[in-house]
Amino acid sequence: MFNIDLFPQALKSDESGQTRSCLLKQTTASESVTEQELWFAYPINLPMPEDDDCDSYLLATLLPAMQLRAAIRVHGSVSRELLANLTELQHVWNKWLPEHYFLIDIQVDRIRESDVQVDGAIAAFSGGVDAQFTAYRHATGIAGYATRDIKAGVFVHGFDIPLTDTEGFTNAAKIAAKALADINIELLPVETNIRMLWSINWEDYHAAAIASVLCGLKKYAGIGLIGSGDPYDVLTSPWGSHPITDPLLSSGDFRVIHDGAGFSRSEKLQALSAWPLGIESLRFCWAGDQNDSNCGRCEKCVRTRLNFLVAGIDNPKCFSEPIDSSLLKSMVLKNESVRIDWNLIRHEIIKTGRGLEWLPYIEKVLKRKPSPKLNGLFPFGSRRRMWVKKMLMRSK
Repeated sequence: MFNIDLFPQALKSDESGQTRSCLLKQTTASESVTEQELWFAYPINLPMPEDDDCDSYLLATLLPAMQLRAAIRVHGSVSRELLANLTELQHVWNKWLPEHYFLIDIQVDRIRESDVQVDGAIAAFSGGVDAQFTAYRHATGIAGYATRDIKAGVFVHGFDIPLTDTEGFTNAAKIAAKALADINIELLPVETNIRMLWSINWEDYHAAAIASVLCGLKKYAGIGLIGSGDPYDVLTSPWGSHPITDPLLSSGDFRVIHDGAGFSRSEKLQALSAWPLGIESLRFCWAGDQNDSNCGRCEKCVRTRLNFLVAGIDNPKCFSEPIDSSLLKSMVLKNESVRIDWNLIRHEIIKTGRGLEWLPYIEKVLKRKPSPKLNGLFPFGSRRRMWVKKMLMRSK
């Protein structure tokens, strides 16, 4: 029997910020014990949950524990509504990927019954298209009756930008803060070591990780917005951030909303075209050498360039040079989810008539298959595959 015990620690504060943390004690069937610390570092002067409030820690631990078939024992308090939601969330992931995620038992020392949600919202903000669109549509009121009062965008160091890259995160945060200030939203930088603790597919795990960070700010704002990836008509399942699963990351005093799935990536960029600084500040590349800018050559950059063409935006300032057909000649799509995105772009080009000259190149990319040997040696989502891709990008 594998067990993970969660022991919440006292809040640590100094002039640089405040850190919430939890000791994770993992015990195997052979009685061997390992201990790790999960921590979240927030800006100073923000209200924090009680020390024994373990909602964030449980959100961070659930999916890795399901992968390990490990029962969880929480030595603190958890919202009853969160426990009910996570019970349902387990069933979703177990149905989606039964060979990877198993139903587990959760025991809690104290269950909170009557949490109160405070006013206001925060939004996960990485500087990418989905995050920019969520911030912009709510700040300008174009979300209509769904508009939320976003108090801040939360930019996490330790997710797509590793904790070791301090300079890259600092530069990216400055760009993001300037863009958000333009629409009267504050940027809150947060650090966490969550990605260093477990070996788990980030494509499955990212929304739970985001929610665990946002939930730590629930005394500051009672709603957390996670910008959608796929639109409703081409949803990918399984996927970490999804209209089915994101709301199940909510607790009694913190509601998580999956935002913007009524729009495709191209439609989001078309809306953002009215915000020049937002377009200029976009950062969505993960394969380039610089974590504070876009390489312009990787699959995601090229795909986004095509989204810009469909949106009627030529040569956006978030790229240093115009798009070139040579970028598509050796492009290989890594999985079915990305292939769906490229098929959607193909459909949008035909529908709008914008970028028709690129259709032959897109058709060839869609027909091209990845090498079986490559997939075996470098599995999708693996750190090894990410490292190789970065090395190949540097050599171009």
